[in-house]
Amino acid sequence: MKNRKNRIVIVILVGLVFFSSSIALLMYSKQSQTKEVNNLLIEVFASSKALKKGVLIGASDIKSIKLPKSYMAFTPLTQSEIIGRYTSVDILAGEPFRKEKISILKPKAPKKRVSRVVEEVEPKELAPKVYNDTITIPLTLFKNIDNTLKKGDFIDIVSIKSKKSKNTEISFETKYIALHIPIDSFVHNYSSVKTFISKDEDENLVAADSVVFKMDPDDIKNLLSLYYKAQELNANRVHNTKKANIGHLWMVKCSEVIDESAQKKKERMLVDYIVQKKRRKFTPRVSISYEN
Repeated sequence: MKNRKNRIVIVILVGLVFFSSSIALLMYSKQSQTKEVNNLLIEVFASSKALKKGVLIGASDIKSIKLPKSYMAFTPLTQSEIIGRYTSVDILAGEPFRKEKISILKPKAPKKRVSRVVEEVEPKELAPKVYNDTITIPLTLFKNIDNTLKKGDFIDIVSIKSKKSKNTEISFETKYIALHIPIDSFVHNYSSVKTFISKDEDENLVAADSVVFKMDPDDIKNLLSLYYKAQELNANRVHNTKKANIGHLWMVKCSEVIDESAQKKKERMLVDYIVQKKRRKFTPRVSISYEN
């Protein structure tokens, strides 16, 4: 009887051992299958270089890489879902493309705020005029040349002419041809340079032969009229003594900021300056009649 009970206990223990072993083997096989799935490599498209926000993504901006599936916390995008889209944020080189980081529409750039302090420091009335036209003039046309002139400087162009006088003494008339003209550049041997004095290939100092101005059309008209007078003077300088002072142009370097009071005085001496005559007030006539 006692031996029978011992046999039953042994059978039960052996059954429990087999049961636990089978469970352990089952769990181990499941873990192995899960690890194999997680270690499975999948194709993902990433950025081939760093891309700024608002860049249109092209074929050269993406590259194919393979990552373990366990690393993917999002659904990878296909090539057609990336090319032709805009980056909605900055993307690093090698970073996989995600749906929330690209957009069909180009993101709008933030509007720049204009500081009031800048407006107070640089009022509109003191800002220099903006010119669009340029004209190249040989420097031999001018009687004086400032060796320190460079790109960005401002000059006034002045003409000195002989003036008719009743006395035997020769008098002169000074007129402004152009006011506050910015220098765009200089020219030496058909090459553009930034300063009047520059260095050549052999490191020798050379002087420019022409200057390029940014000018208003009215100023160009005044300058060209004086230019041809000066050309005529150069041709007849030896034989013509009466016109010995016609068309001599001078350059006067001025400040970058316009002085309003000085500018008004110069404007009165412009070649095309016209004095506005005051109109007389109309006074209606009054007729008086006397009754008989």
